[in-house]
Amino acid sequence: MDKSDSLFIEKLYHDYHRLMFKQARRYFQDQNQLEDIVQLTCLKLIRYLPTIRQLSRNTLATYIVSIVRSVSIDYYRNQDTARTTSFIDLDEGFEENLRDPFDMVDLEQNTVIIEKLKRVILQLPEEDRLALLGKYLYGWSDSELAGSLGIKAVTVRSRLFRAKKKALQLLGDMDEA
Repeated sequence: MDKSDSLFIEKLYHDYHRLMFKQARRYFQDQNQLEDIVQLTCLKLIRYLPTIRQLSRNTLATYIVSIVRSVSIDYYRNQDTARTTSFIDLDEGFEENLRDPFDMVDLEQNTVIIEKLKRVILQLPEEDRLALLGKYLYGWSDSELAGSLGIKAVTVRSRLFRAKKKALQLLGDMDEA
């Protein structure tokens, strides 16, 4: 790995470490485990540097989220602690209540929803789009968001409220059409 790769990975970590920790926190709460997940994610990202360099910022964030999810699942499966399940407490017919993660109907519905959200976000004014992406995709704090948008930290919440309201209105208009 050359110097430019090292600088790229450093910048990648600096820009996305909060997002990685936030995603890892969905699976683990222990700080040591969170750090392991983020470190393993960075190692995995290094393997795909040529691909990562070509991705747009939004696509890169989505890619990083999927890598964190994959690493978290692998980490969970490979933990040394023995996991036992007691089937005595389970109700008969519990299998019917389990969701199939590969249910094609759910995947199709999720894909439709994601496409609608993408179209709605692209229709928003730039400041609203940046506010929503910064807060909910990148996981920025209010102060980070304020700095990025060039507004006071106390106005971030109202900006987010108005942006969500506009997005919901556009989504409603899209559903009516």
